[in-house]
Amino acid sequence: MIPVVDASWSLRRGQCQWHHRGEAVIKRAFVAALLCLSMSSPGETADKVRIAYNSILPPFAEAKDGKAVGLVVDIVRAAAEHAGYDVEFLAVPLDQMEPALLDGRAVAVIPSAASPERRERMDFSDTLLMTGGALYVRAPELTPASLQALAGKTVVTPRAGPLAAFIQKNAPQVKLVVTEDYETSLARVVGGEADAAALNYQAGASLAARLYPGKLTVPRSMFLELPFGAAVLKGQHAEFLTRLNAGIGAIRADGTFDRINKSWMGQ
Repeated sequence: MIPVVDASWSLRRGQCQWHHRGEAVIKRAFVAALLCLSMSSPGETADKVRIAYNSILPPFAEAKDGKAVGLVVDIVRAAAEHAGYDVEFLAVPLDQMEPALLDGRAVAVIPSAASPERRERMDFSDTLLMTGGALYVRAPELTPASLQALAGKTVVTPRAGPLAAFIQKNAPQVKLVVTEDYETSLARVVGGEADAAALNYQAGASLAARLYPGKLTVPRSMFLELPFGAAVLKGQHAEFLTRLNAGIGAIRADGTFDRINKSWMGQ
């Protein structure tokens, strides 16, 4: 006679006791379910994904009234929706972007410039937009023609940004000083502690106008061009990138991408 499996259980001596001889089958199913749960990524469950963003990098990303706003935030939000993801945005300072990936707080970070150094540690989505590095000096000084024109002078740039490694390699004659963030970099230039700040072209202009109107010369060109994308740890979350890239393609095709860009122009 084939025994009937009784799936009920009770607590006995502090342990779960399964009834009847079919207990082994049920235990195996129960353990398999637990294993599936334990294999879930800390930042991702089912179709919900947590993405960390730079809390102060206008116009790309910024925390305002506890909400994520910005050009890149809107692009990723729309692309993720097309990809079937429910996104939870996590605001972090610039120096916590990569650590947020390493400690599992987030599956991806935005916006992240895909520099050669970063590509060694992270994988990137398709390009969200092109950006790059530019030089900010005190007004009414003219923007230096190149990094080489600042030989022997002090240039500041955020430690966690993509420009420090480029400057060290391509302009070793510059006195490079790394700072905590964009605000500190700009403050040192305005205060006369540095000759120039190497910052993201658009973000630097936005913060310079907000924090020090009229005190800094806004550059009209970049000394380095880099693509912006969503970044994940190297070799991880390939499915997320595949689906997000499909979403990026979808919003480019249906005009959403262009509408988002136009809505942020001039801000």
